[in-house]
Amino acid sequence: MIKAVKNITTADPQNETWKYLRYFLDSKSVTETIRITHKIPKGKFNSDVEKQARQIGYCIRQAEEYFRASSQVGLATRPTLLYYGAVSLSQALVLLRQTGEYSFDALRRSNKHHHHGLELKRGLAANARLNEGIEEFYNSLQCECYVKGSNPWGHFPLVYNSLVSPAFYLIVNIDDLWKPKILQDAAVNSLNLIRLDSLISNRFNAFEILKTLPDLYFNLLDLGVQPDLRPGRMTREVFRHFSKDNPKDGSDKYIREYIYSEDKQLVGIEEKSDHLIYNLSPKEKESIEIFYKGHYPFATIVSDLGIGQDYLYLGPDLHLITLLKYHPDQEEASYTNIIDDVNGNKFYLLKFESYLPEPAAFLVLFFCLGMLSRYYPDIWMKAIDTNVQVAEFTNSLLNIGYRKFPNLILDQMTHTKHYIHL
Repeated sequence: MIKAVKNITTADPQNETWKYLRYFLDSKSVTETIRITHKIPKGKFNSDVEKQARQIGYCIRQAEEYFRASSQVGLATRPTLLYYGAVSLSQALVLLRQTGEYSFDALRRSNKHHHHGLELKRGLAANARLNEGIEEFYNSLQCECYVKGSNPWGHFPLVYNSLVSPAFYLIVNIDDLWKPKILQDAAVNSLNLIRLDSLISNRFNAFEILKTLPDLYFNLLDLGVQPDLRPGRMTREVFRHFSKDNPKDGSDKYIREYIYSEDKQLVGIEEKSDHLIYNLSPKEKESIEIFYKGHYPFATIVSDLGIGQDYLYLGPDLHLITLLKYHPDQEEASYTNIIDDVNGNKFYLLKFESYLPEPAAFLVLFFCLGMLSRYYPDIWMKAIDTNVQVAEFTNSLLNIGYRKFPNLILDQMTHTKHYIHL
């Protein structure tokens, strides 16, 4: 899982992201990372590990050139370049996370997974409704996970199996009572991944995926589309309790007063998380309440204020006691439904049971648009030339993918949430 966070301020977030990705061109350090990842003893399989590290570097180099090239062209060909860039970049993740059996040469020898891993529903794409809104157009872009025999096959399933649960950026307020409060950056896991075998029978609908992307929230609202997200805020406070004696059973030893002795021992922590969610309908509020109370039995609604269908929902108010040392950057489980945009703004998912994590979501969207622009140029060109909404919205989508997809893969490859901002 994603265990740490880097909060980086820079004048050029895009270039900063690629700078961190280019560190994977250093074969020596990547070789060591592969050994640690796969628990390979030093001195064992040297040539194979070094080869895998070099191939990761090749993928990063090609991906950066594809992405940079995509910024120099228009909508006519940009989706194709971004898709190939996304394939190269996600292949680096596969090479890092999977064994040597998934290196380029090993896959060629075994004749395995030589496929996109996705299949476009060509009949729908060929009959795309070009003169209507983005909902009608993107509903025509659908694909399925490619299956050979009964097994998921190709690039997409390899990438999906290489992913860990996504995370969002949070500032945690830590209170030790006798000294000033500490503000600590934390990467909090969003949701546990759906098993790949549960996705095989699903059809990926581009329009439904768009409604789960936080960076498109306001773009969709501008076009009259209601996303499957609601904006909100989350705050977390941690109160660390100390005792002089530090008994094994600290249940009766929690204190909320200042202690000045030097032999203070941590006996437990109290964690309080507050959620403020905007614009929930009564049905949506009930669904989210059930979700949180299923994981946190003591969750309570603090306030529920509504005007018409616009709700401010403050809750749950979580009070959790544990005898374990608190590590804000190491969540044991993913018991939230929160994701964030590139600026760190929080959004609450409504359909979290079928959520496709953003790296996979962008790969699917790039695939659908890339296939349309490459193999259906008559349909694609007519769509972007005659439908202003489709053209402008798609341009926004590609701009967001251009900025965010490398950041998402960097997070996955390093198990670190990189919050890179101006």
